[in-house]
Amino acid sequence: MSSTESKQIVRTEGGGGGFCDKSPLVVQEYLGYKSTTDPLFKADSLMLRAASLVDGSVMDEADYVDLVEQYREKADQTSLLAYTSSWGEANPNGGKEAVDDYLDKTKEVVMETEVLLKKVLNALRLDVLQPSANTA
Repeated sequence: MSSTESKQIVRTEGGGGGFCDKSPLVVQEYLGYKSTTDPLFKADSLMLRAASLVDGSVMDEADYVDLVEQYREKADQTSLLAYTSSWGEANPNGGKEAVDDYLDKTKEVVMETEVLLKKVLNALRLDVLQPSANTA
C-alpha cells in the first residue's frame, strides 16, 4: 500500500465525528435476526406459506421452495458472519483487520441473499421496493 493510499484509510471507531460505526447488529436487524419486530423476521416462513401463489410461468412450486430454502441458508450464513465479526478483536490473532475481513465477507453474502430475495419476489410477482430510510 502506498503512502497516499494509507492516508486515505479512515477507521470507523465509535465516537462520531460524522463517521459510521461498524456494527454487525445492523446486518442482523435488516435480515430479521435481531428482533421479532424486524421487517424480515421469519420471512422464510411467510415465503413458504405463499408457495401456492407462485407464478407458474416463472417457476414451479418445488423450485420456489428450494429457492426459499437457499434464501434461508444465506440469511443464516449472513447473520453468523456478522455475529462472528463482533468477536474479531477478542480472538487470538484478531484485531480491527479481522473485524473488517468478516464484515467484507458478510457484505458479499448479503448481496447473494438480496439476489435470492429478489428472485422470491419475482416468483410471487411482487414489486421490489426501494430501501426505506432508517428513521432511528
